[in-house]
Amino acid sequence: MEFMCQFDVREILGQGCFSQVQRCIDKRTRQAFAVKEMTHNTDEQRERIEQEIEILQEMNHHNILKLHHSYPAFDKYYLVMELACGGELFEDLVSRNAFSESTAREVMLQLFNAVQYIHGLRIVHRNIRPEKLILTWKSAENNNHFPPLKLGGFCLAKKIPEHSDIISCPIEGSPLYLAPETVTRQPIGTEVDIWACAVIFYTLLAGYPPFWSTNRGELFGLITRGKYSFPDEEWKSISEGAKRLIKSMLMVDRNERVTAMELVKDPWSQNRKLSTAHRKGTLDNLNSFNAKRKLRGAVFTIFAMKRMMENSAEPLTLTNGLKSLK
Repeated sequence: MEFMCQFDVREILGQGCFSQVQRCIDKRTRQAFAVKEMTHNTDEQRERIEQEIEILQEMNHHNILKLHHSYPAFDKYYLVMELACGGELFEDLVSRNAFSESTAREVMLQLFNAVQYIHGLRIVHRNIRPEKLILTWKSAENNNHFPPLKLGGFCLAKKIPEHSDIISCPIEGSPLYLAPETVTRQPIGTEVDIWACAVIFYTLLAGYPPFWSTNRGELFGLITRGKYSFPDEEWKSISEGAKRLIKSMLMVDRNERVTAMELVKDPWSQNRKLSTAHRKGTLDNLNSFNAKRKLRGAVFTIFAMKRMMENSAEPLTLTNGLKSLK
């Protein structure tokens, strides 16, 4: 097999329901990469992998995990990707000694740049969440500047046709980051990515998500009504610019949501003089949220939402009933 002839496969870096990621070394150049091994058992699964490869091949941006090569096998594809050694964003943040609104700006501006780029290519990610945000190196190694952030996880991504700005898709993704139009089974556009970015943005500053309920139906109700708040305990020390920007991203009507280009150019995103005061409460909250999130990672793994909608009375729990997150 061509891939095995060219690469030595090393330790596992991550594992999901449909793929496994390992570090690998090019035998000729000794350069390190990450290889994503994806198995397909049906023609539909194979076509989805090939669609992901096609989308990845189109992209070349410093805030997007780069696909270097793909190798087909009998029932698999091996995707040789750029290796980012810093781990997941939230995992890194909770290991830091300090975190501020200024650092949050460095993180979000990189994500805004990535989203602006893919939207310029008429690509909608559909599954932006913390697990898909990988750092080039650990931020604790240099607390002065945040490391390059890479957006990955394009297995649900779709290309929007030239003749329309919306597409119809199955309801897929992690519940906390779904936009109202996804939950209500409406056609979607690039605006769903803006909503997901806003949920991450809010969580970065508060340490917990804007929409939360241990009941699926209630959670989706909060999302579809856009019902959230800025409690004084966490938000009184946050700039008005950040709150204004979050509000412009969490508009229930997708047509009223700010665009990625506007996010990049926003005064908050370009403000290099934001507070550098350590937000200990945010990190404490985020550490608690992150630990509970990881205990039941399946809740945040990609899955079909049809069953969730049909059984909305069942509680959405992280381990034995995730405690209320504010």
